[in-house]
Amino acid sequence: MRARSGHIKFDKRVRWKNLVPAFRPMLLKFLEEGQQVPEDPEAVEVLVEENLRDLRKNRKPEGYNRESAMRMVFPLSEEIEFYIYGRGKTVEVARVTEQVSRVLQKYRLKHTIEWDRLRAFAEKRA
Repeated sequence: MRARSGHIKFDKRVRWKNLVPAFRPMLLKFLEEGQQVPEDPEAVEVLVEENLRDLRKNRKPEGYNRESAMRMVFPLSEEIEFYIYGRGKTVEVARVTEQVSRVLQKYRLKHTIEWDRLRAFAEKRA
């Protein structure tokens, strides 16, 4: 499957704080699958802890929005959701999104995946 973005939308009963147990393995899977693991292990820990701090307070986390091949973005929204966006190979986005979804399933976080929902790309195609 080819996709520029994979959007994970959580069930209406899921709150930000429900993501706390799953966030570390989810982010690590995203970084590993996207081949973006920082060389410095402390950088990974800081990134995880910054996001967990927000989740524990039931707030939207930052995600992974660095200049790299793939990003994990938590948009400003009333819903609990995030998307994975790739600037490179579109096949990788689908694979990484599916892997992250599997981690969420292990933690019994009910969600759905939608593909290519970013407005900017939809407008370019039209």
